[in-house]
Amino acid sequence: MLFEMDPFELAFAETDKTDAILVVEGKKLHVNKALLSIHSEHFNTLFNSDFKEKSMSEIEIKDVEFEDFVTLLSLIMPKTMPLTIHKGEKLLELSDRFLIPAAKRHVALFIAQSDMDKEEKLILADKFDLEILRNNALAEYKEIHFYHDIGNVGKNFSQTTKNAIFDVFFQKFQFDLFCC
Repeated sequence: MLFEMDPFELAFAETDKTDAILVVEGKKLHVNKALLSIHSEHFNTLFNSDFKEKSMSEIEIKDVEFEDFVTLLSLIMPKTMPLTIHKGEKLLELSDRFLIPAAKRHVALFIAQSDMDKEEKLILADKFDLEILRNNALAEYKEIHFYHDIGNVGKNFSQTTKNAIFDVFFQKFQFDLFCC
């Protein structure tokens, strides 16, 4: 009987380029310390500072689901795991937690190109301070009536998002407001 390895585990199998092992939900991920350190201040600190993890042969990563973590790390690898829109927010949270800006940008671009509702995009853009996603969401507000409900959706938005909404609204509709 031929044993097939889970594609998530296969993505982080041991090679001659791996020099560390991360353990998530009991499963081992063979990683390259230098690559993770370049892309993540979290891992740079973990691998290169005077913490006990620096000398450990295996480092356990807690409070994260295996598939989510593998997908996150794959975003800085040559071969990425497929993204799904329903995992977008979780991947953004993990990008922030593990300080991986390249992965965060990758997820933001994926969401921007998705068919996610513009209000949901704007909420995520505000929550994770994603300018590219904020601009994409606001570009979808093409008619003045789309702005009627934005007060309810965005009453707790950051000042940055509120300013962006105002700027886009004013640029698009200033003629309509002062015209007739």
